[in-house]
Amino acid sequence: MKKWIAGSFVMVMMAFVLVGCGTQEPETVHISVAASLKDVMDEVGPAFEKEHDTIKLEFDFGGSGQLRERVENGAPVDGVVLASQSDMDKLLDKKLIADSQKVASNTLVAVMPKASMLVGDIKEELAKARVVAIGDPASVPAGKYAEEFLTNEKLMDSVKSRLVKASDVRQVLAYVEAGNADIGFVYATDAMISKKVQTVYKIDDALHSPIGYYAGVIKDSDVKDEASEFLDYMKGKKAQKVLQKYGFGTGK
Repeated sequence: MKKWIAGSFVMVMMAFVLVGCGTQEPETVHISVAASLKDVMDEVGPAFEKEHDTIKLEFDFGGSGQLRERVENGAPVDGVVLASQSDMDKLLDKKLIADSQKVASNTLVAVMPKASMLVGDIKEELAKARVVAIGDPASVPAGKYAEEFLTNEKLMDSVKSRLVKASDVRQVLAYVEAGNADIGFVYATDAMISKKVQTVYKIDDALHSPIGYYAGVIKDSDVKDEASEFLDYMKGKKAQKVLQKYGFGTGK
């Protein structure tokens, strides 16, 4: 009788342990991501969580410079995916991340409202535009690339007074969609998702810095392993297939 009671007690305790393991809360991992990757993350995030039931992902999106500053100011972030190598280098220099890896690439384009009638090449379009929208070059990589293009083509002086600077690349897209800007500079992937704009010019890669997306784990994160697992996933075949679906180039 005593042996039966002891055996039952052990089985009950094991059941409690198993139930406890089955209901264990997943680790929450917070990733700050460049705004142009929102649609990708909306798809990749759930796919990753389905394969990793011990990890729950939380994303916030914005201009890469703004996201970098949040990390520098101690925001509770576990990993970043930024559209700027220079911003990643700043985090590396401050030893806030140990290393970074390239996960994707992109192309800069000029877009106009769908109903706009083209009159000529990019220089002619810029000459007649009342408002030209770019991301703020101080914090938005797409804006920095646009600024480099305008400067290299000696167009900056003529458009400077008509520039509207947005907080991220999606805001630039919104300005053009709403007709509040006659022309704007966004990534090719942003233009792809909008039915309200037309791509009128692909910017030559030689006229601006290389466009890459770089991922890194924050050094003082309490879930470094989990954050690293997700960022490694971004380099894998499944995530790269989603990136290509949305028009991004590979991370090679």
